[in-house]
Amino acid sequence: MLTLTYVALAVLGAGYLVVSVLIGHVFDSGGSDGGGHAGHADGGGAHDGHVAYGVDSTGHGDTHAGDHAAPTFHFPFFSPLALATLFACLGAYGLIAQFGFRVADSASLLLAVPAALATAYAVTYLGWRVLSSSRGSSQIRLQDLAGSPAEVITPIPKDGLGEVAALVDGQRFTAPARESDGREVPRGAQVTVVRMVGTTLLVKAT
Repeated sequence: MLTLTYVALAVLGAGYLVVSVLIGHVFDSGGSDGGGHAGHADGGGAHDGHVAYGVDSTGHGDTHAGDHAAPTFHFPFFSPLALATLFACLGAYGLIAQFGFRVADSASLLLAVPAALATAYAVTYLGWRVLSSSRGSSQIRLQDLAGSPAEVITPIPKDGLGEVAALVDGQRFTAPARESDGREVPRGAQVTVVRMVGTTLLVKAT
């Protein structure tokens, strides 16, 4: 009975992994994030999301700038990738223990369970590292924004908020913005990013 269970686990787990590779989703959201998502972080501890801007405060923009904090890996217990790997390895190691080492059922479980857990952890950690690296390379860090040229895409009223688009390392970054001296800046004007305050860029008209 245990042998049949091993076979079923190995087939189901390996089958899911093969299908995932074929459709390009082997590193799914649960397995790659691992509780330590390396996505966008806000600046200065402020919340990401929509911020009102413009003369009539009817515009909304998203601010997404990474603070370059090191992400942390946590094993994703309910990730399909982790579960499939765990099941496949449990079945494979169990069969190897039974037929390769000729051990009893109870001993095969004692060998298969820790080996399967270790393999599942290693595979999901590798997937997390690969995806974290690709995400981290596309992230705009706060320190990269300072001094960057930007274009006003929503007029900045006097002592008010508008919106600018900056180009940092080939990536377009848009966010609500305020002129550092409180001056009015028309649409299309070129400005320089001074720094980010909360979710707002402080810019200097050129």
